[in-house]
Amino acid sequence: MLLKKIKYILIALWQLIWLLFIMWVMFNASLAVYLLRQANGQFKIIYHTQQVEDVLITSNISLQQQNKIKLIQEVKAYAEVQFGLKKTDNYTTFYDQHNKPILWMLTACEPFSFNEKVWNFPLLGEVSYKGFFDYKLARIEGIALKMQKYDVDIGKVSAWSTLGFLPDPILSSMLENEEGEIVELIIHELTHATLYFANNVDFNENFASFVGRQGALQFIKYKYGSESLEMKNYLLNVKQENTLKLFLLQQKERLDAYYKTFAKDLSDRDKYLKKQQKMNEIIDALYLLEIYNWKTKIKIANKIKLSGNAYFMSYNRYDGQYDKLLEIYKHQNSNLKAFIKYAAQNLNKVK
Repeated sequence: MLLKKIKYILIALWQLIWLLFIMWVMFNASLAVYLLRQANGQFKIIYHTQQVEDVLITSNISLQQQNKIKLIQEVKAYAEVQFGLKKTDNYTTFYDQHNKPILWMLTACEPFSFNEKVWNFPLLGEVSYKGFFDYKLARIEGIALKMQKYDVDIGKVSAWSTLGFLPDPILSSMLENEEGEIVELIIHELTHATLYFANNVDFNENFASFVGRQGALQFIKYKYGSESLEMKNYLLNVKQENTLKLFLLQQKERLDAYYKTFAKDLSDRDKYLKKQQKMNEIIDALYLLEIYNWKTKIKIANKIKLSGNAYFMSYNRYDGQYDKLLEIYKHQNSNLKAFIKYAAQNLNKVK
């Protein structure tokens, strides 16, 4: 275990040195500071991880949590063989968050259009979000963007991928989810480690979401059966998610069309008043949807109020291309392994 941890730490240090060199070449001090902070946050997590086999033997975790850790191992092995996802050391370690979030994602969007704020990173290219291991730093950057009149959204992150550069651990918060949600989440993140296309954030996330959903349906059927309680719970959750996603994506398109009707000489104050009226109408319609409970609906409504356009863009980023990907998937005879291979070889036809 110790040798493996030392190996991961050395990998992290090598990545850090490499990033410093890139930043030195590019003379981008602010980006260098951000990446150093990210590397430091990732380094701390790696340092405090435990090997899965040790967690299952020695840690004081419940039987239910143990079973979910074992489920993640099973999902990983299944996805590598059946879907052709890349074999990595991901999810062979465990990190206890002690019931605290550890990463936040910040996104920003213009107030009267759906033009996102983008950042440029080495290897990744243009990315429409930034991650922060320190919430205060996310808040500071969010305030700065609001002062530039951006709509800003800051949300907790349940999982992320280092794209195979470092071993992604099982996070203790993952074990709070139902089985179907865990399966989809793991396959989603393993997809990122298998395929990542620079300057194509929306495609990457849409693609991983699609593979995660289709892969979860196949795995749950394989392990539990098509009539199992696990499948029924997952399908119910998918149905509610799809209803919400379709609603928000439709509202985004209507808002986009509405913003384009604003007269050029209309003051920002009047634009904000008209925008707020539309947002209130969307929230009223949200409450009428037959999904989730009132507590969840209120939480979503508050997100719309606080984050504005930035909140709608998150749904576009993850699910805006679902129908297009489904069509391509069907052309590959609904074979997920063939679909992933086709996407890797024909990006321009897929994205």
